[in-house]
Amino acid sequence: MGKVHPRVPLESRGAVSRSKAKPSFRLRSRTKKAVFVVLVIVIFAVAAGMIFQSSEKGVPIDSSATPIRVSMSGFSPNTLTVKAGTPLRLDLINLDNQYHTDGGGWHNFVIEAFGMNRSVEPLGQALFSVPTDSAGTYTWYCDVCCGGKDNPSMRGTLVVEP
Repeated sequence: MGKVHPRVPLESRGAVSRSKAKPSFRLRSRTKKAVFVVLVIVIFAVAAGMIFQSSEKGVPIDSSATPIRVSMSGFSPNTLTVKAGTPLRLDLINLDNQYHTDGGGWHNFVIEAFGMNRSVEPLGQALFSVPTDSAGTYTWYCDVCCGGKDNPSMRGTLVVEP
């Protein structure tokens, strides 16, 4: 190898300087501000989506059906009254999520007199019709969790008037 003169710049000797060999990853102030603004916008968009989703929770999917909301607290409303022969279409709306330890958030709507057992997934809805041909008072309940039909808050009453 030949001698290298200490006063001769490195570039003139044919070598590449260190600053050109490695790109610099330092962000400029303007770039930092832009990244910050983008992150703030993304965070607000996610938060707005979560708020919108939670406000939609419990909104009936069929406006012609009678909504019945169910959660670990019970049914709301827990009493329905109809005239015999009047079509009764229900929208069972589950307000609980899948993280409940009792039943995994699932609920059902059971009327033994009609042999009816309709299930609804966590945060889901189920549309179904209930027979109203025979006058009488019928009890419905959730048998998935919460103590089943023995729990007074997990029961409801259907009154079919003559």
